[in-house]
Amino acid sequence: MKRYYLALFFFLGYIGNGINLYAQQVAGKETVIFLVRHAEKDLTESSSDPSLSLEGKKHAEQLAAILKDAGIEAIYSTATKRTEQTALPLLQKLGLSIIHYDAKDSDLAINLAKKGKDKRILVVSHSNVVPKLLNEWTKSKKYTESEDYGDLYIVKISDSQPANVIKLYF
Repeated sequence: MKRYYLALFFFLGYIGNGINLYAQQVAGKETVIFLVRHAEKDLTESSSDPSLSLEGKKHAEQLAAILKDAGIEAIYSTATKRTEQTALPLLQKLGLSIIHYDAKDSDLAINLAKKGKDKRILVVSHSNVVPKLLNEWTKSKKYTESEDYGDLYIVKISDSQPANVIKLYF
């Protein structure tokens, strides 16, 4: 009789766990980070903090059009003109404020994943930071610096496994 109750106890626990996991998926309880390098900067500016070029501004508008219905709850950017201007069209569409982060933070990947826990966030970064974040989240070394603009990474983070990454172009 004890075995019956013990088996029933574990079975109900298993079913309850499955329902819990399903409910989290249905409710959107997952961490999703949209990661991009800033759009094209204006190479005619001699400033160490250049603005976006006309093409870069168009790319920023395209990014906003793509992500406006993605359920993004927060937008993170470094405090440079090019990253802020890349985020600006989406910030305006969603009525959000920019959240600055330090790209030199040694725990940046961990901190962004914690801040974005069970949310959908956009992180606008730089060509040298994007692969570092992706490699930390995926527990790999397959991502390298790229000078390409228009790469959009969708990173789905789970507590129990390395992150899944989908790379899109816009």
